[in-house]
Amino acid sequence: MTNNTFAKKIGCVVLSLVLSGCIPTNIINNVSLMHNVGFDEEEEMLKASVVYPNYYSMSDNPALMTAVAKNPSSLLKELGHKSQFPFEIGQVRLIIFGDKLSRNGLAEVLDTLCKDPKIGITRMAITNGSPDLILSKSLNESPLFLMNLIDKSIENEGIPESDLHVMFDQYFGSGIDMFFPNLIVDSKGNIKVDGMGIFKGDKLVLKISDKETFLLKLMTDRNKRGVYSFNLNMNGHKGNIGVRTIDGEHKVTFIKENLREQAKVSLNLDVELDALPEWINLEKEKDLKFFKNALQKSISNDAELLLKDFQKNGVDPLGLGRIYKVNHRNWTEKSFYERIYPNMAFDVNTNIVVRQTGVGK
Repeated sequence: MTNNTFAKKIGCVVLSLVLSGCIPTNIINNVSLMHNVGFDEEEEMLKASVVYPNYYSMSDNPALMTAVAKNPSSLLKELGHKSQFPFEIGQVRLIIFGDKLSRNGLAEVLDTLCKDPKIGITRMAITNGSPDLILSKSLNESPLFLMNLIDKSIENEGIPESDLHVMFDQYFGSGIDMFFPNLIVDSKGNIKVDGMGIFKGDKLVLKISDKETFLLKLMTDRNKRGVYSFNLNMNGHKGNIGVRTIDGEHKVTFIKENLREQAKVSLNLDVELDALPEWINLEKEKDLKFFKNALQKSISNDAELLLKDFQKNGVDPLGLGRIYKVNHRNWTEKSFYERIYPNMAFDVNTNIVVRQTGVGK
């Protein structure tokens, strides 16, 4: 071995030792990894609730800890006073906001979250009451239960995409308002996703139902999977029919009609029908045409009503302001939402393609 080769190897060993000494290390059993975090207001103070694994507990269940402080920066310190190990926020998978804090404003918390580089892919949600109820109900589940619940709802059950990165774009961007899925505990004690909350700035303004949430997804997301139900009066029978959308696309354009801006939304949707009552026979061209027209009309009407509700409440989760901005050089957010958006008309046109049918009794 030459002296030059030996020197290079010794240099690599020394360098690796030096670099490894610069990296802070944490033993997993000596830190409290936050899995889910809730924020709310309590007597004009900010409250944080944290779910974390308790390795030294007799059971395998995680623990719930709460703390209050005047600002987000002090909350971590207050939590630290109650824990034998330091808290680490890098593994947080869900951040849930209580109703009181959501309505009074999330700015202080959101500004703090966006400055923390340790936070990665995190789902965001709100709840009707305090996050403590949701978090305490989740203690008997796996650490990723709440995140997986929202993931599944986004993937297959008609909830629009919503995470920390989407929130940053909606909150700090112009021409669009942010929205989070709403978690509740139902009458049987189960945690479920129940619609969404729509914000103006950092304040919760409006909550929408599951059906309205799916319509919002159809007009915003690339993923169109979900179930839409509607009332059908056909062949002398009445019933509520559910159809599952499996694919599709949307497009939003603007036209000026009678000196009034009109937002035109085009929906092209592929649907499958898992089970139909025996009084519907889509093998008959007449029945198929009637069914498609009724479904298209129902989706278009419901979507237009939802857009008018957004307009009435002064919120824009579709990002119409952002789309309008593209072709209007002198666009300003203030002018759009004060003068143009309140007077805008809406026209939704839906085209359905039936890809699969089934028969049920």
